[in-house]
Amino acid sequence: MKVENTPSELGFYFPAEFYPQEAMWLSWPHNEESWPGKIDSIYNPYCEFVLRIAEHQKVKINVADYQMEEFARNKIAHSSFAVKLNNLDRTLNNISYFHHPTNDAWCRDHGPAFIINPVSDEKAIIDWGYNAWEISILLTSWMTLFQALLVMHWG
Repeated sequence: MKVENTPSELGFYFPAEFYPQEAMWLSWPHNEESWPGKIDSIYNPYCEFVLRIAEHQKVKINVADYQMEEFARNKIAHSSFAVKLNNLDRTLNNISYFHHPTNDAWCRDHGPAFIINPVSDEKAIIDWGYNAWEISILLTSWMTLFQALLVMHWG
């Protein structure tokens, strides 16, 4: 399929990390191969990361299913950082969960990117065609599925 105009030609651009955003999309870490011998040690700092963001904005976390959602909710609510928060209930209310299949926590690799058009105030999702640094692995079908599910929730 030939694209008539690029996103840039249509007035869209990829906002910087500091650009105001409605929410941050994350995926719950679960692939032990990505964290060899230390996946259990990842949860506490990851929970602090999630909670620090949720103190200021919405956090949307991809989990594989209800079981992983409950595991993540429990880890976050009972993490060492959570017990220090005076406003834990409000912070936890800023976190929502979506049952989307992922291969790990790196949402920037398997999720779509959001672009904006400041003139028309439009948002769009773009697929950069992530290729795992040209490593031949079969990710495309589930990555496309994940991106489609995310679009359904977002749009």
